[in-house]
This record gives sequence, structure tokens and C-alpha cells, in this order.
Amino acid sequence: MHAFIRSLLVEKYGKEVADNTSILYGGSCNAGNAKELFANADVDGGLIGGASLKAEDFLAIITAF
Repeated sequence: MHAFIRSLLVEKYGKEVADNTSILYGGSCNAGNAKELFANADVDGGLIGGASLKAEDFLAIITAF
């Protein structure tokens, strides 16, 4: 989905704008899946909810990024 969104940005606004636009993952991101999510070239970050409430878990997400 992130690649599709980026391709729409390229079509509508050009490659430079698409490359400089951050696309965030808004699903469930936690210490267990963060590394895989952030390995996707079109995922530029994440909206971290409940996983940010425990310092140890949040640190693992930050480290994965």
C-alpha cells in the first residue's frame, strides 16, 4: 500500500515531491514487528500508540527504526 501511495504522489506531483514526502505506517507497530515494517523502502516511520507506554518496548521500536 505504501508503494502504491508513493506511486500516486509521483504521478500527481513528480518524483522529487514523492521522494521527500514521509509516508507513515498507521497500523499496529510493536517491538516484535517494527524491524520488518521499517525495512520496507516506502515506510518512512510509524504512528506508535500503546507500544510507546512501556519504555523498554518503545526503545526496541526506536532501535528498529
